[in-house]
Amino acid sequence: MVPGRSNELFLDITELVGNPLRTGIQRVEREIIRYWPGPQRLAPCHFDAARQEFVRLPEAVFGILGSDAAAPGADEHELLRPHLSEGAALSPGALSAGLFNPEVFFDAARAAAYRRICRQPGARVSWLLFDFLPYLRPQDYPPGTARSCMHYIRALREIPRVSSISELTQIEYTTRIMRDETRSGPHFPLGGDGPQIEKQHFRPDKTSFAYIGTIEPRKNVAVILEAFEQLWASGVTAELIVIGRLDSRSTREQPMLERLRGEPRFRYLGHVDDATVRAVMQQVRATLFVSAVEGFGIPPYESLAAGVPVIVSPKLPSTDLLAPGGRITIPEITPQAVAAAVKDLLDDEKAARLWREASGLVIPTWRRFVSDLAVWVQSA
Repeated sequence: MVPGRSNELFLDITELVGNPLRTGIQRVEREIIRYWPGPQRLAPCHFDAARQEFVRLPEAVFGILGSDAAAPGADEHELLRPHLSEGAALSPGALSAGLFNPEVFFDAARAAAYRRICRQPGARVSWLLFDFLPYLRPQDYPPGTARSCMHYIRALREIPRVSSISELTQIEYTTRIMRDETRSGPHFPLGGDGPQIEKQHFRPDKTSFAYIGTIEPRKNVAVILEAFEQLWASGVTAELIVIGRLDSRSTREQPMLERLRGEPRFRYLGHVDDATVRAVMQQVRATLFVSAVEGFGIPPYESLAAGVPVIVSPKLPSTDLLAPGGRITIPEITPQAVAAAVKDLLDDEKAARLWREASGLVIPTWRRFVSDLAVWVQSA
């Protein structure tokens, strides 16, 4: 331990205990809980909206959130519920000794609490940044989101130490949020081994393709659906499997999913657990991820970690981290470009080459991500 340093580091998991998903930022938080190496001990806390203060949570919440058993979100929420009313209030002074936030939030009161904590002498407060899409691309979010995001941005401007998940986020933080190159921080690539899928192997009888991720406008799932409708109309029999929660803003995708319900070459599975994702990954020839913009882009990263090739849009932070190979990057996000890439992958010789390339890529692990992050957080 560093002299004078508390043996506890408070971890703010307000959003996670309130909405215990296993995707996106919530997945990152769970991996931090699961792989935290110390030497400081993580202590869970959350911002209690009713009490308007940070409250210590019992250690039992880590046992629930860090479990490998993928309980449905509703069940997990019920397991967490009794613990949320427990715990003592934490003063700004106590939190300033060591507080780490790996979440994005829009709560004005929580943002104000962070500003009070950061104004304590010698405050050791660290944040992990994901992206600034609601702020920089408000057109992709419900009306008013960017305005709500300003609470987070105002608090962020007073946080003494920040890190990020990609170089792109780091650059946006220094140039567009802080507008101060001296306020930079390190970036730590996320892990690609979350679903724990063993390396897959190519077989010519694998002719299915899969999209895995949330269904929202910027993900361009409608483009994928249109591409496969064109392929099926031309006689291509490849199956498409779509996995992911349907966002209410997906006004194009929802009627298309309804229309394709009776299509024998199409399956929409909705939001599923990791076991179902693993089963799908074991049967597909490739995955697709053609999002217009991402803070990182975990799904293609996880696909390549499993040795499964991907069809991707350009300039994804996750795939830009990797050596070339194992993927087809389409020049523009159109149904025609996606359909052409699928046809390329239906050629067994081309597909086998991409599979070999994917298997040779080195993808960072979650254990390495958390280890590197922990070193930085505890160096404050």
